[in-house]
Amino acid sequence: MEAIESYHDWVRHDAVYMLPQNLGRVLDFGGGVGATAARLRNDGRASFAVLFDQVADNAAPGIDAAASANLDNIADVKRLLAQHGPFDTVLCLDILEHLNSPWDVVAAIESAMAPGAILVVSVPNVRCYQVVLPLVLQDRFEYKDAGVLDRTHLRWFTRKSAIALAQGSGLTVQTVRAGDMRRRDRLLNALTLGLLERFIALQYLVMVRKAA
Repeated sequence: MEAIESYHDWVRHDAVYMLPQNLGRVLDFGGGVGATAARLRNDGRASFAVLFDQVADNAAPGIDAAASANLDNIADVKRLLAQHGPFDTVLCLDILEHLNSPWDVVAAIESAMAPGAILVVSVPNVRCYQVVLPLVLQDRFEYKDAGVLDRTHLRWFTRKSAIALAQGSGLTVQTVRAGDMRRRDRLLNALTLGLLERFIALQYLVMVRKAA
């Protein structure tokens, strides 16, 4: 239960704040119990909320349709996208780094996005000081139970490669921002006028749009 509360049952407020007001049909891809999409649905910003995840059977109130799936199985992903799409908004928040081929997943999602639809991707920043300093100064790259070096992560990204992942085959970048920071890191980022953001950010959120 503790793991579910930590990873599957919390709203990504940093993603919510960067989204436009009217989101239409929303897919929460790999969103655990769908807490973020459910929040958007309950707030009236989403007209319909769909959830794909291994724990989708425990979907949060507010989710209209949920499908349990192995998100590494691209054939199953494409089938579910065709069944439930097209989508006006797709959320891939802290899921792509857990998959074998996140690029293939983004390509599949892109094909299920309606004209003018948006996609928000959130991935860990491997350039952050929590990774770089121990690696450079102490020859340490130690996996942990949570965070950037979560032992279940298969992929890591920098700001540049996160943008490339989200853009897929031609989606247009709308917004790029660092994820929520701890108070100390926010202060350091402000004092350096954002110059050290790429070393402070634990993750990056990238919002892209499909051509209308």
